[in-house]
Amino acid sequence: MANRFLLFVFLMMVMMGNVRAATEFHMQKGEGSKITTENVGVSAKTNSLLTTQTDVYDYWQEKMQKDSLQQESGNKTCPVFVRKAILPAGLIAAGLITMAVPSHTALSKYTIHETMHGWNPDFHTTADNYLQFAPAVVTLGLGAAGVKGRNDLLNQSLILAKAELLMSMVVYGIKHVSRVERPYGGVFTSFPSGHTAQAFLSATFLAKEYGHISPWISVGGYVTATGVGVLRMMNNKHWISDVLAGAGIGILSVEFVYLTHQHRWGKKSNLVFAPAMYHKGGGVSLAYTF
Repeated sequence: MANRFLLFVFLMMVMMGNVRAATEFHMQKGEGSKITTENVGVSAKTNSLLTTQTDVYDYWQEKMQKDSLQQESGNKTCPVFVRKAILPAGLIAAGLITMAVPSHTALSKYTIHETMHGWNPDFHTTADNYLQFAPAVVTLGLGAAGVKGRNDLLNQSLILAKAELLMSMVVYGIKHVSRVERPYGGVFTSFPSGHTAQAFLSATFLAKEYGHISPWISVGGYVTATGVGVLRMMNNKHWISDVLAGAGIGILSVEFVYLTHQHRWGKKSNLVFAPAMYHKGGGVSLAYTF
């Protein structure tokens, strides 16, 4: 019972950590139709100018232009990408820890899996095969319906495509190298979890585009993603190490693409990331502007 309680607390901490990070900059509705930005580090003068959804949209575009892999001018803190990578890197590190500790300890992936799968050994569902895409589908659906996000529908689609390519290359590359056996045995493609990486990629994509409208949008996306990770373990498909690493990779892929996306309306980034296709294969290309 104690192990189950600790596991529940751990999963809730992971989920709420993602929600907090994704909604660190969200808009709250104030009196009437005015949109306020209280508690998000926006000056009172700037706050007074954001009175419509269009103002908020324009503000996001200006803010995104300032995002880069470089240290912000006059700011002695760490670069933007490093700060955004802290949470997903922590998830990946936590997954590796569960693989490294002795198998009989409480933090071992084996102990946690026995606890999780022991709740219902006969449990089986295919819901995780579909839920992993749900937040991304919602994001594109909102864009197609004309709801303003951080980007228009075209750029949302381009960002998602690049994030999917990057995530897939990382996940399947690591699977090929690591060759970790799945819990049910006989298949050596367990680490990391592709379903969980996809789910957290989708959730982060949703939070990036529409989390400023309401924090509950981000909450919904990350609850869904966390549910996918839990279902992968309950379905006896993955260890918790696979799930944690997959979550980190999914988040990190989206963060990297947003910081390197080249906007079609001419706002330049210091570093541009794009997929590249060749006659006998494919890969990625990077272009740095001095």
